[in-house]
Amino acid sequence: MKETIYLIGQISVDKIDTYEWRRYVREYFKHDSYFEIIDPCDNEWNVGVLSKAGKDPNRIQFYKERGVSLIVPKDKTYVRKSTMAIADMNQYDPNKVLLGTIYELAWYHDEPEKTVVGVYNGDPMESQYCGHPFVQDTIRVWVKTHHEACELIETYFRRDI
Repeated sequence: MKETIYLIGQISVDKIDTYEWRRYVREYFKHDSYFEIIDPCDNEWNVGVLSKAGKDPNRIQFYKERGVSLIVPKDKTYVRKSTMAIADMNQYDPNKVLLGTIYELAWYHDEPEKTVVGVYNGDPMESQYCGHPFVQDTIRVWVKTHHEACELIETYFRRDI
């Protein structure tokens, strides 16, 4: 069986890092057919939104676009399709809350057989988001880098068939 990793975390057009870490994970696993990556930023809408960086600091216009209501069921479908997640809990853009990520973590909480690897570049217990009991109850292990997350997933889930 193939493992399917969903990449959850903040997405901000004003902070390219929110796209870059996902690209790193896709590249890490691109030659390994055992792992499939679901990157919510790797679609036409998110790529198009990048051209609007800095033009909507309050995110009001983005949320008024036609079809934007499809994001929620799309993301819930991704949680269901996945076998695990890498959850980047760093808040790259202080002006944008991690609301979508928190919803996704709640959906993973409803499916406890799915592994969630948390990435945070500090002490998770000192973070407003990471230290919260709901988040702690969903994320199975914490690492500091995306590279560590990828290695851990390979170590525990890679099977040579």
